[in-house]
Amino acid sequence: MTPRRWPALLKRPERRLLLRRRIALVTGLIVATAILVVSGVAWLVTEHNLRSELDQTLLERMPPPTSVNARTLPRFEALCTNPNAPALQRFVEGLELLKSDGTVCAPPSQDRVVVAPGDGTVTGPTLRDGITVSGAPVRVLAYPLGAGQVVLISRSLADIERSLSHLRDALMVAALVSVALAGTIALVLARAALVPVERLTETVERIARTEDLETPVDVTGRDETGRLARAFSAMTAALSDSRRRQRDLVADAAHELRTPLTSLRTNVELLARSEEHGRPLAADVRAKIMTSLRSQTVEFSELVQELVVLARDERELSRDVVDVTDVVDAAVQRASSRAGGHHFDVRVSPWHVIGDATALERVVLNLLDNAVKFSPAGSTITVRSEAGRLTVQDEGPGVAAENRAHAFDRFWRSPEARGMPGSGLGLSIVASTVTAHGGTVAMPEPPDGRGCLVRVELPVYISR
Repeated sequence: MTPRRWPALLKRPERRLLLRRRIALVTGLIVATAILVVSGVAWLVTEHNLRSELDQTLLERMPPPTSVNARTLPRFEALCTNPNAPALQRFVEGLELLKSDGTVCAPPSQDRVVVAPGDGTVTGPTLRDGITVSGAPVRVLAYPLGAGQVVLISRSLADIERSLSHLRDALMVAALVSVALAGTIALVLARAALVPVERLTETVERIARTEDLETPVDVTGRDETGRLARAFSAMTAALSDSRRRQRDLVADAAHELRTPLTSLRTNVELLARSEEHGRPLAADVRAKIMTSLRSQTVEFSELVQELVVLARDERELSRDVVDVTDVVDAAVQRASSRAGGHHFDVRVSPWHVIGDATALERVVLNLLDNAVKFSPAGSTITVRSEAGRLTVQDEGPGVAAENRAHAFDRFWRSPEARGMPGSGLGLSIVASTVTAHGGTVAMPEPPDGRGCLVRVELPVYISR
């Protein structure tokens, strides 16, 4: 047998029995088990009570051993000479005398009890099960008389066995009827209880068949089915939102990539036609085109990289304890190396968050790069960090109040910045990453009315 066939053999067989039938079957088995246990207990208790009553009847036919004397007992020796003696009439049924020599005296017409080996040595009233010579089951009382003699009094067990047989038949019929009735009721109740599940199943199958995530899910009740329906509705809503965001991202990316791709293609075709027709371009023109190509390639690469970051699922982010001070310091150091003559005024207080250190560093770096881009040379960029809040403020022209609501949209650029290099994804990446970390980002009015202020708020991690 080849290893590649093992998964098929190890795969569990598919269940073909409907859920409601499984519920009815399990209910029937549970009821059957309960009835069998109760019936068994009832049968054993009844048997014990009947046998106890029979034993009590046998014991009452003889006086207690403490009150026995020669005058209280009849002369059982008469069984050997006159079994019809009046004193023996109340004992005649099932009465035998076991003599010391092992012989037995009993009425000639009686179905005698088979003597057990220990009957001749009993020292007190002893009860046991026995059989007659003909094989009939009996209950036997062995009562010692002294001088090695023992009287055996027996009573047939036929009535008890007949009663127990009738009881057993009645219990079996009751068990079968109860199991069938319980299974039927369970099937009806399960079918009624699973109606919401069937409706939910039909909805799920329709969504799977049509891929229409906008299909409404009927949510009713507060039970497990209702919870399942609400969970599925939330899942389809999340999938629909994810699909919408993916579609919007693709549409926005296609729109934004069209311009750089067109420019890039135009320059490449211009160089190609120059080579194909043997008409070389002027040196300054060629140099200008090559510079434009390098610039467009870099811009295109950065745009693709930012799109990859923006499309990343938040589940891919790490969930570590991050020191925000280290994140700000690393981002400021990277921004300083390409900030020209800008000055960074940084004041941070130690605090921690749960998240991805690399992603949070990109958030701070994007804010710093954005501030550097739109601030005049030699200006100051102010960075403040305290528990739960991070702010970055520049001294540039700022963003008009009516445009701040769109500042974190993908590919959005203010009218004043549309002639500057950039993809318009920096702040969108900031908003996406901050949201994935359970925080918020906003662009409020600067306290002094100068420049642009971006405020990031994140949940603080407190060690215990």
